[in-house]
Amino acid sequence: MRISLVVLVLALAGLLAVDLEPSASPGKTAAVAPRKEAKPAPETVEVAFVRNGKLTRVERVVPEGVPRELHALRELVQGPTRLERRQGIRTATPAGVRVRSVRADGELWLASFSRSFLRSGAPGTKQTRLSQVAATLAPLGSQEYAVVATEGRLVTTLRLGMRPDAWRAERGENNYAYVVRGIQLRLWLLGYLDRTDVTGSLDYLTEQALLAFQGWQDLDPTGSVTGQTQVALFTALRPEPAAHRSGKRIEIYRDRGVLLMVDTGEVVRAVHTSTGAGGVTPVGSFRVYVKALMSWSVPFKVWMPYAAYFTGGIATHQSPDVPSYPASHGCVRLPEGEAERVYRFVEVGTPVTVS
Repeated sequence: MRISLVVLVLALAGLLAVDLEPSASPGKTAAVAPRKEAKPAPETVEVAFVRNGKLTRVERVVPEGVPRELHALRELVQGPTRLERRQGIRTATPAGVRVRSVRADGELWLASFSRSFLRSGAPGTKQTRLSQVAATLAPLGSQEYAVVATEGRLVTTLRLGMRPDAWRAERGENNYAYVVRGIQLRLWLLGYLDRTDVTGSLDYLTEQALLAFQGWQDLDPTGSVTGQTQVALFTALRPEPAAHRSGKRIEIYRDRGVLLMVDTGEVVRAVHTSTGAGGVTPVGSFRVYVKALMSWSVPFKVWMPYAAYFTGGIATHQSPDVPSYPASHGCVRLPEGEAERVYRFVEVGTPVTVS
């Protein structure tokens, strides 16, 4: 009994001694396991498919290093998964379509697909197909419009957040499709047409806008939607003026057949024009010195509506004949409708440059 008591006391003393010892030597700290950082949530995009005749969105994870817009459209043309199909999700896009390119350009998305994108399908199916593109791109940025092309040729322009118009397409060169209203919307966004002139009809004002666009882009001046015009419309930029100064001015380009209305360095409108044959319209810097709603040309015995004279007897004015080449006696001929626009834009003293 006495021996057991001694052993117990010694054992307790040993435990106490161990507890009183420092856990580490002076100047050192105990090793701490590194804390694992939580992985960021994967980036996702929503792709617009169809269920029961209505658009429905499904989520897709974006692979690292792939632009969101590119992955979204790639997933769109790939179509629903097997599981999604079992859930009744479908697509109006045919199999085998490829995304050639997609990028943001200011307020626009520029998206080009392979030609098979529009090769098959009823008009209603193609309308839904474009709706899927618009609904897929809409959440990806602040862009308001999507310009859609096949093989780099403009097909149409879509207003994001709105259902596309019923599919009514024309056939251009090599049977490439285009929508007149979409062409007009693109011309409006580029500054060649008024929004109120987007009518869906290839009318006189649209022809004049196309001539101005073709002249500025150095294309064959046909006033129609040629293949090279479809290509240029897809990636074109609004014309840039030669001078970036405060106030209003007009710039006239004889060889291009284009008049630019410029306000504080920004082109507010580009207009088709025909200047003097043989280069008789003088080059230089001038100012509007008189305006006349209806001016009588004494030497040529003709009325010139909406005339704005800027040097001698030479003026910008309306003419019933504004060809795609220099044809006047020196004046700057303008189409009906555009002449009044220029007349209202300028004041006496407005700078005019001719090059």
